[in-house]
Amino acid sequence: MALKLNKEFFGVVMAPKKEEVYPGGGVLYPRVIELHYAGEENGTLLATFDHSTLKEPPVSPIYESTDGGKTWSHRSDMADTKNGWGIRFQPVLFELPKQCGDLPAGTLLFSGNSVPLDFHATELQLYISRDHGKTWEYRSSYAIGGPPIEQNFDELGPVWEPFIYLNKEGDITIVFTDERPHTDRRLNQTLAVISSKDGGKTWGEEKLVVAIPDGVHRPGMAIVTQLPNGKYFMCYEIVGEPDCDVHFKISDDGMDFGDPASWGTRPETKEGKFVGSMPYCLWTKNGGPNGTIILSGKRDSGWLGLRDPGNFLVNYNLGEGPWEQVPMLVSYDSRIHQAGWSMGMAVIENDTKLIQLAPTQMDPVLLQITFGLASMETTED
Repeated sequence: MALKLNKEFFGVVMAPKKEEVYPGGGVLYPRVIELHYAGEENGTLLATFDHSTLKEPPVSPIYESTDGGKTWSHRSDMADTKNGWGIRFQPVLFELPKQCGDLPAGTLLFSGNSVPLDFHATELQLYISRDHGKTWEYRSSYAIGGPPIEQNFDELGPVWEPFIYLNKEGDITIVFTDERPHTDRRLNQTLAVISSKDGGKTWGEEKLVVAIPDGVHRPGMAIVTQLPNGKYFMCYEIVGEPDCDVHFKISDDGMDFGDPASWGTRPETKEGKFVGSMPYCLWTKNGGPNGTIILSGKRDSGWLGLRDPGNFLVNYNLGEGPWEQVPMLVSYDSRIHQAGWSMGMAVIENDTKLIQLAPTQMDPVLLQITFGLASMETTED
C-alpha cells in the first residue's frame, strides 16, 4: 500500500509589493494550521510567515482561508506588544486541542522571534488568542538570547526557530534552536525543548535534545509530529553537512529524544536519496495501516536547481526502514537562496487533503507565499 497525492489546486497566499520590502526580501517561513476546536469556524485555515517589510516594527501577518485553501485574505497582525521591537523571524501557530492551565481547548498559540532593528538581541515570545486569531495578547517569554548572528562565539548566542506541540503529559512544549550553549566551544548550535504546566505562564528547565559536541555541526529548524503509536517524531537539519542533511529522532514522551550528542537517523530511500535543509514533517492516516510520515526539505539530495516540483520523502512504517519519494506540491528554484525557505504543511478536511506552503520566486530576488493543494488516497503498490 502507498500514499498517492492528487494535485488539485495551486495559488498564492500573499504576494508583497516590491516597494514595501527590503531589496532581495519578501516573505519567508510559512506555517499553516486548520482550526478544529473553534465552533462555527472549524475548518478555517490560518497561515503566518515572516514579512520583511520596510515599515518598523515588523509584524507577522495572519491570513485565513474559509474555502479549503483556495483563496486567502488578511485576518490580523501579530505585533510585539511586549518589547515593541517587532516579530521579525520564524512565526508558528498552534491550536490547543485540550485545556492547558487556564486556557481552554481552541485557544490559539503563537510564537515568534522578537528582534530589535539594531539586532542586539533575540527573544522567543508566546502570545495567545481567545477569538481564533482575531486579537492577541502577550503570555510570556521563554528564551532570551544575543544578537541574531550565527557563530558569534564572543557574545551570547541567539535563540531561533520555535515549534509548538503538546508532550505526553499534555503540557505546552516548544522545541527551538539555541546557540547560547556555544560558550562551550564544542557546541556550535543546539536544539532544546522546554515545557509549561500552567498554559504558558511559566516554564520548566530547558533540556538539550540535539547537541553535537564537535564545534562544527549545527542542528536546527526542528519540527515535531505525533505518530499513531503515541511516539513523537522530530525532524531537523544539520548544517555543516554538504546538503544540510535532514535527520530525525523519536521520543516516547516528546521531551527525551535520547543522547543529545547523537546525530539521529538520516531518512533515505533504498537508492540513497535524501532531503536537505529546512525540513517539515507531519503524519497522515493515509497510505497504509500505519499511515504515512511525510517529510519535506528545501533541496533534493546533492542537487540544487529547479524543483519542479521536487520530492517529499515518505515512510509507511513509523520511521523504520527505507523511505520513498513522492512529488511535492509546489515548485521553485532552489538556487535562489531564500526560495523554499522552510515550507509549512497541514493535513486538512478530516485528513483527506494535504496543503503545502512555500516561499517561491516572483522574480530573481522577490519572494511570495504560494500553496499547493492535493487530495490523498491509499493505493495498492
